[in-house]
Amino acid sequence: MSLELALLHTLLRLSRRRHATTMDDLVERVGARDPSLVLRALRSLARQGLVQRSPLGPRLTLAGLAIAVATQAKPKPRAKRLPGIAMPLVRRRSAA
Repeated sequence: MSLELALLHTLLRLSRRRHATTMDDLVERVGARDPSLVLRALRSLARQGLVQRSPLGPRLTLAGLAIAVATQAKPKPRAKRLPGIAMPLVRRRSAA
């Protein structure tokens, strides 16, 4: 996973808190060894319009929120059908 996606997922998790996100929080949660890498990724996301940088701290934009949620969602496993067992047929009622 790229650092930008990890940063979007981290901002999504931290957005539920009531206080602003700091760079120290991001560096710690993303797990980057160098804070300059996180800052570079944050600037890249801001140029793409996915993150809004403010004096209070970085915030997800609506587009950033959508991408963070879409890339974090895991598809649900489909129910397995056993061979030889037919699915029950449901017929509609005729129109009155």
